[in-house]
This record gives sequence, structure tokens and C-alpha cells, in this order.
Amino acid sequence: MAGTHLISSSLFIQSGSVAHFKNGINVTGSFSSSVPIYAAEFDGLGTNTTSIPTLNVGKSIGDGTFEEWVTPTNTPIRITASGDFDNFCFIENLNSTGRWKTKEKGGSNGLLKESFYQKAGGYSSAGVYEYLIIANNSTTLQTVVKGTTVTVTES
Repeated sequence: MAGTHLISSSLFIQSGSVAHFKNGINVTGSFSSSVPIYAAEFDGLGTNTTSIPTLNVGKSIGDGTFEEWVTPTNTPIRITASGDFDNFCFIENLNSTGRWKTKEKGGSNGLLKESFYQKAGGYSSAGVYEYLIIANNSTTLQTVVKGTTVTVTES
């Protein structure tokens, strides 16, 4: 049937099969649902062609690749981040309290880029230390978050 169809009822039930609207659906007024509604496409929205830049974090091998840190106690570490980003923020999980704390975000409250966090004295006790690195590109307005770990073993 051609034309606009108004669906109204105090109870509308679709069961037995997936509803398929071949020519779209128009709603006049408001619409609510207690279950998810899925759509393969929407009229008027272009295809998303924006790519997400890659954020590399961890121990820099020197050839452009990175790996997770494994180090003995009291050994300096340097967690490095790279990619097409303007700013980086390094946040450490404070295991004893379950809180996260910013460890490095660059000078001038993040305005001066710092692409690494260095712990000069290393860690005094063995364990797994977790970090989140937040990187943003102020031109494309993209932000990427990536986690990394430092595994510390007894010396």
C-alpha cells in the first residue's frame, strides 16, 4: 500500500518473525520501544569514511613496533606512545586503592606534548601495573584510548 501509514495502539505486538519495512517507516508524534531496534541504514546519513588513527603504546623496540613491558624490580621503565595525535595522557591504576591517577600529560597542563611516561627508579615490588593512555588529535577531533601493562618480576 502506498502512502503514509500511522501505527497507533495502546499495545502493538510483532512476533513470530522479524518486522521488515521495505519502503521505510514514518512516525508522526513520538515512538518508544522496550526492546532494541536495529537498522542497517538511515536515510540522509552518509557512509562513515573516517578512519581511526592507530595508537601504539608500551615498550618501544626501536623499529616502530611496541611490546608490553616485562622488567625486574628497581629497573627504570619508559612507556612510550606514538601515532597521529597532538596530546597524550598516561594514567596509572593504583592497585591498592582501585583508583586511577594521571602520571603524565605534558607541560602547561597538557599543552606541551609529552609522548612518554618514565619511572626512573622502576617499581619496588613485583606485580602487574596497568596504564591507560589517552591520545587526541585536535584537528580531526578524534580521541583513542589504549591500555598497556608493566609486569614486574623479582630481581
